[in-house]
Amino acid sequence: MGQVFQFAINGLMSGAIYALIALGIVAVYKATRVVNFAHGYVIMMGAYFYYTFAVLLPASDWFPDLTYAPDWLATAKAEAPMFSPAAAYLSWLENLPRIAFGLIAAIIAASLLARVIERFFMRPLLGQSQFAMIMITVGLISVLSGVKSMIWTGDAASVPYLAPNPAIRFEVFGSPVFIFGANLASMVIAIAIFGAIVLWLRRSAAGVAMRAASEDQSTAYSMGISVPQVFARAWVLAAATGAVAGAILAARDGISPSLGLFGFSVLAIVLMGGLDSFVGVFIAAMCVGVLEALVQWQLGGDWVEVTPYIAVLIVILIRPHGLMGSEEVERI
Repeated sequence: MGQVFQFAINGLMSGAIYALIALGIVAVYKATRVVNFAHGYVIMMGAYFYYTFAVLLPASDWFPDLTYAPDWLATAKAEAPMFSPAAAYLSWLENLPRIAFGLIAAIIAASLLARVIERFFMRPLLGQSQFAMIMITVGLISVLSGVKSMIWTGDAASVPYLAPNPAIRFEVFGSPVFIFGANLASMVIAIAIFGAIVLWLRRSAAGVAMRAASEDQSTAYSMGISVPQVFARAWVLAAATGAVAGAILAARDGISPSLGLFGFSVLAIVLMGGLDSFVGVFIAAMCVGVLEALVQWQLGGDWVEVTPYIAVLIVILIRPHGLMGSEEVERI
């Protein structure tokens, strides 16, 4: 029973990150009715932005030293037992300035990238077919991948965790359970951001404008809603949350070009939950996260990559519009 709990909590932690990534896909779809196939590569760019501002720049000779190193902290680190929770907290505190600088700068850089994409690639297609806009997002995969290769190398690298990373050990039904503190904190951060943004989109005038623009752009224009501004806001929101998710993934798995492939797995989760349902996507993300963890436990890692696709196929066969997606009826 303890092993089941261990893998279930690991799955929930992964599912929360999936939900944060899926938030960006759903936000863009609800605003534009366009499925953004390039969202995984936007996340990859966000991760590399975090790597640049939290690791590369602080290591440069000309850049200000962002290490927090007062005398009391150095003394406490020297006295703390190696690999102890105290050592983990003190190490995180020492790196906190560059973590904060790296995350804030990554969010800003990813948001600026989203504005460029929306302004120069998506906005010229306003009023055109959705298929054309979708194909632009497919083309953006190659563009972003190429930009990444021109700026950064393909070597894997590590970045600092967003939260302290002590090893948490406890027992469930007599079986030991082991959790890294940074992963648990990342789950809390992801769920908090997801909930706050969904609440803002549902209660704010910006969220109402986003839903109106997705239903009928012409009517939204006539009601005084700036559709281009809605599009821009959705893309910036997706990129900003994607930057946070990218930083979490980079800290957990290391930074590499393979981060861009995360978007395809999450796209399957979005289809499973419903393209226009935040609640459905959250439920689907948590279910897939737990399912992947249990599959890895019972069948091995080779089956993990296909698990989201098998799950979405089963759900779509039963509910073509997803778990909680809106069923659209077209009258001829």
